[in-house]
Amino acid sequence: MKTIVNKLILILLILLAGWSCENVKEWEDPSDAIPPGPVTNVKVENLNGGASITYQLPDDTDLLGVKAVYATHEGGEIYESFSSAFRDTIVLEGYRDTDEHVVQLFTMDLSRNLSKPEQAIIKPLTSPVDLIRETLAVNATYGGFYLKWDNPMRKDVAVSLYVDSIGEKTLIDTHFSNAVEGRFALRGFESKQQNVSIDIRDRWMNYSAPLDTVLTPLFEEEIAGRNSLNQQIWTLWGLANRECQSRGDNWATSGGGYNNIALWTDNNYSNWAQIGDDWGMFKHYVPGWPDNEFAVPAYFTLDMGRPAIYSRIKMWGRGTTFGYICTVFEVWGTNNPKPLVAEVTPEDRLTNLRYWTAWPEINATDAWKEDWVRLGSYTVVAPSGTGPVKDGDTFTNADVEFYRNGIDFEISPDANTTPCQYLRFVVSQSFWPARRQGAQYAEVKFFGAYAD
Repeated sequence: MKTIVNKLILILLILLAGWSCENVKEWEDPSDAIPPGPVTNVKVENLNGGASITYQLPDDTDLLGVKAVYATHEGGEIYESFSSAFRDTIVLEGYRDTDEHVVQLFTMDLSRNLSKPEQAIIKPLTSPVDLIRETLAVNATYGGFYLKWDNPMRKDVAVSLYVDSIGEKTLIDTHFSNAVEGRFALRGFESKQQNVSIDIRDRWMNYSAPLDTVLTPLFEEEIAGRNSLNQQIWTLWGLANRECQSRGDNWATSGGGYNNIALWTDNNYSNWAQIGDDWGMFKHYVPGWPDNEFAVPAYFTLDMGRPAIYSRIKMWGRGTTFGYICTVFEVWGTNNPKPLVAEVTPEDRLTNLRYWTAWPEINATDAWKEDWVRLGSYTVVAPSGTGPVKDGDTFTNADVEFYRNGIDFEISPDANTTPCQYLRFVVSQSFWPARRQGAQYAEVKFFGAYAD
């Protein structure tokens, strides 16, 4: 019986296969050799580096769209742009000059038939590359050069810097950006005269006129945390008399498990310090608060010993646990911090904390920022692409290498023109949101130049 059933199944499969071959045909759109009608009522709006062309489409049921055929300069490469039948506009870009140019417009149907061409005459406005070049500026900064430009149309551009020391240009670096306010610091140069050339190009390989100048980078040095006798230069501001506690700062003692002086021991792996109170609890600042109340943001203020202008900061996270790296933070500086209110009553402590923190639980205002200069606002994103809420257990090998090599944070020359002796960190978030009360770092280094 089983054999008979198997034979019947086999015969049925053969019959079905034969039917499929005879009856299933490949699907094809209907085709013809009839070209569609051309576009009509063509209008041109000239744009920077291009034009927007509008038109009326023909009444063809199988219309696919409109193709523009053009060259951005005489004798140049022929480009094609396409706009679907659901639109009545096509935008052309990539022109460098402001001359008149002819654009051929064709309609195309589903059979790939082309209509007779319709011409549009465009006259592009000043190209984005040239507009950006008009705003380009470069200045000497600590250890290199600081470039800035405006790009209000957010065009994709590449800004390249060259130096000329032997009679020919050598490309040093290219910075890609579409930011409205482009900023780029390039460091690693000796403090000696340099012949510098900068140009801008767009995605169509249009180049601006070069900006050629002669600059001497400012001398940059490490703002050391210890002197030649291995004595501390930096201190946690107010730790000795516990005034730091009244400012909402870290107050772990120098002999504690989260030793703050570990930040400047030249050990960027196994030794580490806590930025923010040990467990970030309000009860450590305001007696009587419950155990589960976190103090966010966390604060950490250094007295650097001498005023200096800062060019950059480099920070190494705790070498074995990267989840405590701060991912959203600010750095502020001043030479003249406001003194604390004398604390005679518990309300005086709250008065100080309301001035020195932004803690909403006590209606704090961060009013101290009115007297300080913000040196930088930073957001750290892992190389894997994940932002500030990354799970600490999912760091990739690239993430680990990135953090162990240390992270550089540039300080814009626009932000710090006055030397600062006091630096205050404001930490809003670390990689582990559940432990957002602070951050742990193995080492921090500052670079710039002393005021004296």
